[in-house]
Amino acid sequence: MDKMFSEEGFEKTYQWAVNTIKEYPNCNLLIWQIAVMLDSRRIIGMCENPDRYDEQINSWYEMALSDKDEKIQHYAADSLFGFYLRKKNYEMAEKYLNYFSDYDPMKKVKQGQLYMKQGKKEEAFEMLEKAVFSEYTTLNLAFGIMITKALEEKDHGYARFLAEKMCTLASGFDMGKYNECAAMLNVVTAENNVEGTFQVAKQLLNNVDTICDFQKSQLYKHMKFQEVENPYTEEMKKELLEGFRNAEEFAYMKEYEPWKKLLSGN
Repeated sequence: MDKMFSEEGFEKTYQWAVNTIKEYPNCNLLIWQIAVMLDSRRIIGMCENPDRYDEQINSWYEMALSDKDEKIQHYAADSLFGFYLRKKNYEMAEKYLNYFSDYDPMKKVKQGQLYMKQGKKEEAFEMLEKAVFSEYTTLNLAFGIMITKALEEKDHGYARFLAEKMCTLASGFDMGKYNECAAMLNVVTAENNVEGTFQVAKQLLNNVDTICDFQKSQLYKHMKFQEVENPYTEEMKKELLEGFRNAEEFAYMKEYEPWKKLLSGN
């Protein structure tokens, strides 16, 4: 199709597409791909009177939308959402968001995009911030799983590399100092790194009150968070200290004087 667009022009390529789809009426992925290529070319001005192709291209998207494969449905719904958003038919655009899972961050992004087009700025920013926050949660979980596996395989170097990335991630997403250093704890513990364990534990204890700092970040200023009471911080600090004192995994720290002093609270 790329060659046909450049050599034959839009109209002849369009006629070829019509004939091809007639020949393969049940190949919905092919139908969607052809429709997208034609749609994108007319959007960037490669044809005259682009609106005259609306009905046909949309009918192809609708054909793909009826496919049993959810992935193809998703592709088609995305294309139809984009079409109606460009046409400022926001009611129809929202209809196709129903094909996206509520757990898909892209649904939040598109809903935010829709709100922005409708002039609902506050709702748009709130939805887009939720997408950002959700993406952090997903990435944080992914890194955590990889770190755990690397430690199981005794690949401490790789685990440390991943933990450093995870700390940078927390910083970039304004998750607070506590979350910026928390990922490294499992690594220094697996390494039996006395000084490293001391430094990370000290940072965690000193920054417990920053664990919810994201709630005060400009990055999430349109989101509404449930306020956490002050005693939560002290309770968490107490639990951290208890864990450091009692866990067998910190046995290698028992004779380290700065560790004893840290755990005594002095």
